[in-house]
Amino acid sequence: MNKKFILIILLSIANFCSAQYIQKERALEDLHEFKQLLETHSSYFQLSDFDFETRFTQLRTEFSAVDSIPRHQLAYAFEKIIAETIDRHASIKMENFDKDAIDMYNLYFPFALAPLNGKTVALVKNKSTKKYDYYSKKYPFLKSINNTPTLQFINKYAYKRKNSPEAAKLYYGLHDVRDIGESFFKQGELNHTKVDLVLTNGKKDKAITLPLNKRRNRWNDITQDYSSWKEMIFKKPFEYSKLDKWIDDSIAYLQIPLMISYQDYTDFETYLQSTMTSYKDAKALIIDIRGNGGGTRDILNTLAGYIVPAEQSPWIANVAYVRTDQQLDEDIESMRGRYLYNYYSEKLTDKDREAIDIFKNGFKTELTFDSKKFSHPFYMVLNSNETPLKCPVYILVNEKCFSAASVFASAFKGLANLKIVGTTTNGSSGRSARFFLENSSIKIKLSTMLSFQRNGKTLDGNGTVPDMIIEMNRAQVFGEQDTQLEWLQGLINRD
Repeated sequence: MNKKFILIILLSIANFCSAQYIQKERALEDLHEFKQLLETHSSYFQLSDFDFETRFTQLRTEFSAVDSIPRHQLAYAFEKIIAETIDRHASIKMENFDKDAIDMYNLYFPFALAPLNGKTVALVKNKSTKKYDYYSKKYPFLKSINNTPTLQFINKYAYKRKNSPEAAKLYYGLHDVRDIGESFFKQGELNHTKVDLVLTNGKKDKAITLPLNKRRNRWNDITQDYSSWKEMIFKKPFEYSKLDKWIDDSIAYLQIPLMISYQDYTDFETYLQSTMTSYKDAKALIIDIRGNGGGTRDILNTLAGYIVPAEQSPWIANVAYVRTDQQLDEDIESMRGRYLYNYYSEKLTDKDREAIDIFKNGFKTELTFDSKKFSHPFYMVLNSNETPLKCPVYILVNEKCFSAASVFASAFKGLANLKIVGTTTNGSSGRSARFFLENSSIKIKLSTMLSFQRNGKTLDGNGTVPDMIIEMNRAQVFGEQDTQLEWLQGLINRD
């Protein structure tokens, strides 16, 4: 082999390795910069009662005791700090971090995991039927992992989910446990090649030890329309008609897999308007947003005209406050894009302001915050159009409803003709901003807005609790039938 070529390879490896470490002086500088970002830009940092100062002191001591530290170790330390806030949009990412080069990242849990009635069920996928079976019929539930009760294991290793609503914490915590090699790596535990497990039926237990898998064992929710979701998220054309149908010839049904932007689908608003018009004689309308990870509020704003009754219009749907002592390359247009307006905005009418005045008399935020660090409130006001639906409306939600999808559910909750049904949403509404730490180039995403529901609770950390709880049962978890939708269909037909 050419000596010059070998030298180039060696130099490349050396540069790669050095790039994965950061000198302690620079690590301390990034720690200081990260702390300042939280104090001056993060909205939800202000609401947490976690002792951040003690943790920062601990990190300064740890960093000062070494010459350099791995860049990923620095990132994970920051990630654990962010997890102590209720900011569900916050995240830490490293540019040019080659996960594939790390063996631990390619190790996964030995079978599929799914939530069922607040517990964890162990599953395997049937290759022929594409449905799921119990990993062990005699011992269907996962009781513990490495001598730690399953929920405690999730709290430790899926720490990013710490302040999620309970249902979302379990669902996404199991998602993280599935990628167990990554979870171990983030905790600096690099010697795991197997796991000690205890399965249970509630009365008897069975202990087993299994090697970690090199293939992901996925559990996919039957209610998620992955085909439409993938087309939407990659902004590809798709048949809108796949989203709507009639059930029993009288119940109108509309599925919204993603809160897409009208900029990406310029004729989607027209589709929604014509669909809503065709539902004018429906016995009931079901809007299914289960599994919807968010996007924009465009769909919410359009459907409001058909959902909000004339007698409850204008309807105050959301109240938000922006951090004002920040230097960001964005203006208040970022709030207009969310249909959130200042009290004196030209986008609001005098009738809207009258509704706001009445609403303010009974509105109080559950958590207190320093008003000097935030703007005056911004309001999302929804109005009925000339042809609102006369039938009852049901919004079907689950723990995967996030961001704009969670806003969608909370915005309509409380209307006389509408019920939220399903399981508590994942919440979150934050007006995210991105920053890069100067030395490590670690990307920090933080929410810069406090967003409150009509009941005064934040979306982050709480989600929206349904008016009627409908949980998945065994048949739905196994991919056999959509029992949540069937239950709701039966309820409507009985009324």
